[in-house]
Amino acid sequence: MKNVIRRSIGPAIAIMCGLALVPPAAAAQVRGAMTAPASVSADEAQPGVSHPDAPGIRLATGSGVTKLPRPRGPFLDITDFGASETATALANQAAINDAIDAAAADGGGTVVIPSGEFKTYTVRLKSDVGLHLAAPDSVLRAAIAGTGPGQEGGFYDAPEVNLFVGLQDHGHSHWANSLIYGENVENVMISGPGLIDGSRIENGVTRNVLTGGDPREVSVRTDSGTPGDGNKAIALKNADDIVFRDFRLKNGGHFGIIGTGVIGWTMDGILVDTNRDAVDIDASQDVTVRNSIFNSLTDDAIVLKASFGLGRFLPLQNVLIENSTVSGYDAGSVLDGTYSARKLVATDQDGPTARIKLGTEGTTGFNTVTVRDVTFDRSRGFAVETVDGADTHDIVFTDVRMRNVSSSPIFMRIGDRGRSPVTGISTDESTNAANNVRLDDTGWVLPNLPEKYGHHPATRYVPSYAKSNRVEVDGGSAFSIVDPNQPTRLNPNSIAPQDPLYANAVGPGFATLRDVLISDVVIEDVDPRYPVLLAGLVDHPIENVTIHDVSIEYRGGLTMDHAVEQRQLNQSWAYTGHQAAPARQTLPWLANTFFAKNEALLPRVGWDQKAGGGAGGWVPDPYNVPEMPREYPEPSNFGILPAYGIYARHVTGLKVSDVSLRTTTGDSRPAVVLDDVSDSVFVDFKATTKQGVPTFVKVTNTKKREAVREYVKDQPYRTTSVNNVTLPDRASVRNVTVDRPAPGTPPDSFYQAPTAPSAEHPYAYDVPNSAYPQPLTVYRPTFDPIPDRTIGKQEPVRFTVVALTPATGVTLEYAAEGLPRGATFDPESRQFSWTPQKGQAGRHTVTFVVDDGVIPVREEVVLAVK
Repeated sequence: MKNVIRRSIGPAIAIMCGLALVPPAAAAQVRGAMTAPASVSADEAQPGVSHPDAPGIRLATGSGVTKLPRPRGPFLDITDFGASETATALANQAAINDAIDAAAADGGGTVVIPSGEFKTYTVRLKSDVGLHLAAPDSVLRAAIAGTGPGQEGGFYDAPEVNLFVGLQDHGHSHWANSLIYGENVENVMISGPGLIDGSRIENGVTRNVLTGGDPREVSVRTDSGTPGDGNKAIALKNADDIVFRDFRLKNGGHFGIIGTGVIGWTMDGILVDTNRDAVDIDASQDVTVRNSIFNSLTDDAIVLKASFGLGRFLPLQNVLIENSTVSGYDAGSVLDGTYSARKLVATDQDGPTARIKLGTEGTTGFNTVTVRDVTFDRSRGFAVETVDGADTHDIVFTDVRMRNVSSSPIFMRIGDRGRSPVTGISTDESTNAANNVRLDDTGWVLPNLPEKYGHHPATRYVPSYAKSNRVEVDGGSAFSIVDPNQPTRLNPNSIAPQDPLYANAVGPGFATLRDVLISDVVIEDVDPRYPVLLAGLVDHPIENVTIHDVSIEYRGGLTMDHAVEQRQLNQSWAYTGHQAAPARQTLPWLANTFFAKNEALLPRVGWDQKAGGGAGGWVPDPYNVPEMPREYPEPSNFGILPAYGIYARHVTGLKVSDVSLRTTTGDSRPAVVLDDVSDSVFVDFKATTKQGVPTFVKVTNTKKREAVREYVKDQPYRTTSVNNVTLPDRASVRNVTVDRPAPGTPPDSFYQAPTAPSAEHPYAYDVPNSAYPQPLTVYRPTFDPIPDRTIGKQEPVRFTVVALTPATGVTLEYAAEGLPRGATFDPESRQFSWTPQKGQAGRHTVTFVVDDGVIPVREEVVLAVK
């Protein structure tokens, strides 16, 4: 797949020649309000042209910049202000900032980073002043913070005061502690073709200088942080008319690029190869990303957010992403052209991240986002997550190709984390004020000082659960679930101190997600654990989703037993990444406990008093999937699901047409599970299933409760079912009824039977973990990088092909396809050898194949003979 990336970079490089300026789109007039509107929505967005596959769903137009500006004079070289490769980082910082100040004082211009490597601390942008990395070997490098041995004498700017800390993590609350920082700036361009580097090489090993984590947050809202490390390469706050073009960025810390409140932003022809998020576009409007590459194995590649970091409700709106690639290779290896794939999972133990995602920060809402002509390579799929009480709509995802997908290829989630401001009952300005209107997540409560913090009244309340019941499954995995005897906690400071439903005040209503189009998408090589996943909430469904002209191939190989057991089958994996020290990581072959927590880790079983000859016992209940409305939204929240292809729950208005699902190897789960789905249609739909396995399962559930009240005792149950859904003629359909509450629900007067394993009612696997086979379709063999080569006639070329697999006891078999005349490949030694002869000039593509006995894996290598 590396050749796909190489082809996609072509347009980006072509842009570097520079084109004439077209005036950018006018900045939005409304910058957002401090106080929440009655409904956190953004329907005031200007309507764009609708997509022909879904009339009424608006297409984004982005920044409106179609031709890029060139850097404009006067040009100020930083070396004329005292910067040099041999100067201290503090001296270079002073020189660069002096050059920016001089240009700003003269009415604008461009500060030039010439050839060479210049270490520095925080560079502060100003309006009408560009920053130009003049040559491919122009490097702006992050300096090591501190004054001790091995440090370079200075610090990055202190995180600034933000009254609204706690409503988003530290990285979204502060911008100043960055390598390049701009606040309240306009008409700024950062251009290439040089490199911005947040790392250094020491004895052949990459060491991060910009940190991937955040410093400790302040405990009082009116305090600032202290100077220290930087954790972002480029950070913008409240900016207008911004252009990023042609530069490269390596290992940018927590965020390679973050822009919050940016109106009119164009990113074109950039390459970001980093160790966490590549680019965060937060509460920004009129944004275009095109002709660019983002490689970020450990975190998201392009992530759209709608945080309250600005202290006002500014929605993420009118964002266009096109003609770009996102990938999850080892950090730094795309920049180097090697595409190393030795690291198998991200820090969260799911596969490479590297996706395009909306969320999780969603306080101010999302609308009018178009993603088109994008390649996903060795990454998770497209994710739309709205969990903080805002409206998300008019999302278009079209003309996309995905390969080697490590999570759900399409993931849509309505949750109810509810991270949004709510006014408390005190004037205490502590970040986590005690004795207030929330028991959980107290950082979301703002002081009752409306002239300073706005007025954010509670519109509803949710319970607080005591997750204190320790359970074990088969004597192996152990975790905590809600206490079956006293599942809820009371808040003495709430408006109803004795009512468990009032423990946490919430500012907005439930989030909504509607008007989404997925079309013209080809998806291959998908992790079998994660189907397309559409998950709303009871009484709060996802609405009006069109999926058209989509082809998905999963690897298959799982069974319904996996969906029942939720087995934790983990392995320690030693690896050495690209320019990295040897390391280890945990590989979960089945359920991943990083995101799947508490009740989600319970086996999907129900107690049957008739089982075991009348003694009672656990029986499979794979369609009884917990709701988990307040958990961090990730496909692995839900464990192993009972569908391999599409799992849709709490959805209305789902239109599926010209869609095909298939598996490379057999999978004994149904293709599609529908649970509480209404007013929907499947036409021109094809799916492979094993003999005797239905294509569709329709679930009726008699034990559902209002969202977020699942574990409150003696709340009445209701029934949800599938209604008014048209399925293909002659489709194999099975109707299933779930008549037990979800695993872990506290027994009460409505349901008295056990719902979770205990000492009195133990649960054991039929096959213990020690003897359980690894599902080989989950982690596939990977090749060590094989670089393309340019060679001369009669110039011999020899190399050894190496592939790795984490699977225990598996022998890999090697082969080669498309060998040029005279070339040889020995499968035993894995040695390729060739000496080109007369008449063999040109490109020759050789495909190497490694087979673990399940699915062959291929790698193409181009040999160009001069």
